[in-house]
Amino acid sequence: MLISPLAKKLCLKQGIDPATLRGSGPRGRIMAADVTTPAPRGKGETTMADNCLGITRPEKDGFHIFDDEADMSALAAISMPIAVQCEKLLENRYSLFDYIVRAVVRACTGQPEWMDADGQVNVLLFERSGQKVAAIADAARKTIYKLSREIAKAPTAPEGFAPHIIICDTATTREQVAAVVSAGSRPAFALVVRGNTPKDGIRAGHDQISSHILKYTFYAATTMSQQVAGRIAARLKSLLYNPVSLLLIQN
Repeated sequence: MLISPLAKKLCLKQGIDPATLRGSGPRGRIMAADVTTPAPRGKGETTMADNCLGITRPEKDGFHIFDDEADMSALAAISMPIAVQCEKLLENRYSLFDYIVRAVVRACTGQPEWMDADGQVNVLLFERSGQKVAAIADAARKTIYKLSREIAKAPTAPEGFAPHIIICDTATTREQVAAVVSAGSRPAFALVVRGNTPKDGIRAGHDQISSHILKYTFYAATTMSQQVAGRIAARLKSLLYNPVSLLLIQN
C-alpha cells in the first residue's frame, strides 16, 4: 500500500486505518486529501468528484456559501525545493495566492456545467487589502508558473473584462471589486481568504510561520445546483491539502 508521509501522520493522529481509504495519488497512493476528505467506498467505482460538502450558511446574494479551512503544512513541507527552482525562474517564490488561484481554477473546471462553450475562465485577484489587482484571462489553460508570472506583473483588467472567479482577502471591499468588475458582470465563484495566515507566501527553511491553517469562504452561484457547488467545494479543499498536484501541467 502506497501512502504519503503526511497522510500516514494524519491517519495515526485521527486513528484511521489507511486500508479503508481510496488513494487519489499516482498508482493509488493515499494522499493527505484522502484522509481529510475521503472518497466514499461501496459498490461501483468512486472518485474524488463524488465528495460533496454541505453549505455552512444559508444562501445569500445568489450564492451557496461554504466556510472552511485547509492545513497548508504539506505545502510548507515541500516549499524548500520548490523555492529554489522558483527563485531561479521567477526571481521570487510562488506565493500562497499563486497556489490558491491554481486550486480554485482546477476545482471549478472539474465541474464544467457552468462554463461557456469556449472553456475560457477569467480570474480577478485582489491582494494586499485590494491595493494590488491582477486580471488573469484564460486561467484554466495556464500552468502555475505562467499564473505566477502574470500575478507578479499585476495586469490591469481590460475594458469589458468579465471575471468568472474573484479571489480576495477579507480586507478587500465591495467598492474595490465593483470599481474593476464590468457593470452587469456577475462571477460564478468567489473565494475570500480569512484569518492571519501570511498572504505573501508559504516560506521555507528557517522562516517561522505561526500557523499553516488557511481559513476561507467559498461562494458558488446558485445558478448551479447545491450538489454541484458542494462537489466543487470538496475538490477545492482536497487540492489545498495536496499542493503537489497543483504543480502538474495537466488540469
